[in-house]
Amino acid sequence: MELTKPCADQHADFSAWRAVALSRMPYMAAMLFSVRVLNAPGLGTFAVDAAHRLYIDFDEVTEWGTTACAEVLLHEVGHLFGEHTTFAKDFGVTAADQKVWNAAADASINDDLAAAGCGYIASTGIMPAKLGEPDFQTAQHYYGVLKGLQQQQRQQQSGGQGASSSANSGQPDSSGSGRQPQDADTGHGQGSSSDGDGQGKPFAGCGSGSGGQAAPVELDAGDDFDGQAPGASSGERKRLLVATAAQIIEHASRGRGNVPGGLVEQAEQLLTPSTTPWQRIIGSMVRRVVRRRAGQERTDYTRRDRRRHNVRIGTSGARVVYPGRSAPKVRLAVVRDTSGSMGPDELTTVTNEIVGISRRLRIKGKDLQVLDVDADVHTTRGFTGARSLNEVHGRGGTDMRVGIEQALRTPGGVDVVVVITDGGTPWPDERPAVPVIACLVGPWAEDTVHQVPDFITRVVIENPAA
Repeated sequence: MELTKPCADQHADFSAWRAVALSRMPYMAAMLFSVRVLNAPGLGTFAVDAAHRLYIDFDEVTEWGTTACAEVLLHEVGHLFGEHTTFAKDFGVTAADQKVWNAAADASINDDLAAAGCGYIASTGIMPAKLGEPDFQTAQHYYGVLKGLQQQQRQQQSGGQGASSSANSGQPDSSGSGRQPQDADTGHGQGSSSDGDGQGKPFAGCGSGSGGQAAPVELDAGDDFDGQAPGASSGERKRLLVATAAQIIEHASRGRGNVPGGLVEQAEQLLTPSTTPWQRIIGSMVRRVVRRRAGQERTDYTRRDRRRHNVRIGTSGARVVYPGRSAPKVRLAVVRDTSGSMGPDELTTVTNEIVGISRRLRIKGKDLQVLDVDADVHTTRGFTGARSLNEVHGRGGTDMRVGIEQALRTPGGVDVVVVITDGGTPWPDERPAVPVIACLVGPWAEDTVHQVPDFITRVVIENPAA
């Protein structure tokens, strides 16, 4: 495969695709105009890298039609807006799991595209419903689901039951043109069972810009293709994210068309992020936990050993697959004050802080438990994204002690408890068994912070919504 600059006809085709894409999702204009387009003969599809370079096999994809190409174009820039490369790194996705991550990221994009009226993607792409999951969840959530399906498939195969069907795995059969995984073991973002490895087979994926495998034609980070395709700088990428988020909120607030709820949620998080330095605040606690758990790495048969991944034995050259190792993660419980004194602004701040904890410490699900507490504990659930906190349980009196006590009884234990409250609550009389951090929000935070015992770390969080 050899990259070329698009010719005049290819530029015209791309402009037509972009115009249709803008008619569907006008708020994605900044992203759509940011990509550096290169012709990639033989690629067989679209692919994007994290530097906003878009690789297109024009000879192949033009036959799909203008509408299909426009929707796939929106899909590719959706990976950029979703920061899927960054999240894949933060979430610890290994090279062996990049295809599964790509499929999970696809699912997190395609529900939004379907909600915006993209019928081609809705009919050919991997959709959350086909995984038996609700729409508008995070890529991390769908990644966990797909990994679970992959593990089930392997267990069935090892038990002599044969490979699971696409119906069992919740994944559709490949059509060769949509964003679909072939099976749970590959998780391809497109309809193919190969990686484009130079053996005449098309590339299957969305490129490194999805956090998945890099397309074989992708330029090196410092290669600008003779000045025709310089990569976007980190500053430019950040400005594009903020500009796109602002447009999404503006369109949603004026009722312009059907702005998908998942995109609105992403935009709100980008524009009102947590500024609390959770890595620094919890850093010493995390280091103590790591020291305490030294030597507790365990064998993980769902991973391959990255240092011994190409060992062969005998004259036949049979490959030996060594299992990987995984270290225990730090586990947190967040006690969310849901008493009647917590207003909408305070609850929004709490959500932003929990999202900030998840992002900065790279934890989710069972490693980040959220408890809704007023004077009683009402719910406990693993954090899967801001949308999972929309429903608030409680609204009565205030006693965060019951939440701390419940958090300490979490199955498997927790290493740190974070209490986010507006204050006015009783606190434990004695130091709990694990470190506790009290985060005070709202107009009474400064007045109530001094009521927190000295053995509890205290943080006053500025309310950006106030």
